[in-house]
Amino acid sequence: MIIIKTTSDSHKAMKDITNALLNKRYAACVNIIPRMRSKYVLDGRIVESREVMLLIKTSQDLEAKVYQTIKEMHNYDIPEISTIPTSNVDKDYLKWINESLELGKK
Repeated sequence: MIIIKTTSDSHKAMKDITNALLNKRYAACVNIIPRMRSKYVLDGRIVESREVMLLIKTSQDLEAKVYQTIKEMHNYDIPEISTIPTSNVDKDYLKWINESLELGKK
């Protein structure tokens, strides 16, 4: 199992991405963390905005499909998309994750 993280200032974009990933079975679970504050440098100045963060639970085999879906649907020109590897996952939860993904239904 891996966790893929992305953020956006558009709650609608994040909901649409979440639904697409779940409907395609590219993700077993997505945590939507609203009202997060982000600070970053843009055009040489520090900017602060409210963003929504997604934590997408999936498998290494589906990582590229998740990235592609996010890039196609995201409202940012260059969205943050990063993979967080997991080193220890409860075996029952991992079994559920794998069964929930497109790979588990073949």
